Amino acid sequence: MTCDDAFQAHLVQGALENEGIPSVLHNENTSNILRGLTPTISGVDVLVYADDFDRAMKVLERNQMVPEYLKYCPCCHSPQIRLVRKKGHGLRAFFAALFSLLAVAPPGTAHWEYVCRHCGARFEKPVAREEKEEGQP
Repeated sequence: MTCDDAFQAHLVQGALENEGIPSVLHNENTSNILRGLTPTISGVDVLVYADDFDRAMKVLERNQMVPEYLKYCPCCHSPQIRLVRKKGHGLRAFFAALFSLLAVAPPGTAHWEYVCRHCGARFEKPVAREEKEEGQP
């Protein structure tokens, strides 16, 4: 898995180590130097042995650490969510984008939030769909 930065990669590595799955970080130093570029260039790769891959993915799914699976509303678990600018943050978002261009740095995500089209809830981060417990419909 590729993480956006070294901090996130260390969290993933810690979750794997807690389950006894050894892992190695690749591009950790490069990500610090190239911070702000796309994760394909500056991302930190978390590598595990092929034999441990399935078990590692189950651990990461259980801890909701796989970004591809985080696409549901935390309130109603609907997949109908969208990323919108926070209300009242239009001017702030504009200046953040302007200053980031001048500083050649990423503008950050403090001006954005997710909104559920189904229930109208506003939230910072989507979740993976909760697994139903055995015996429940």
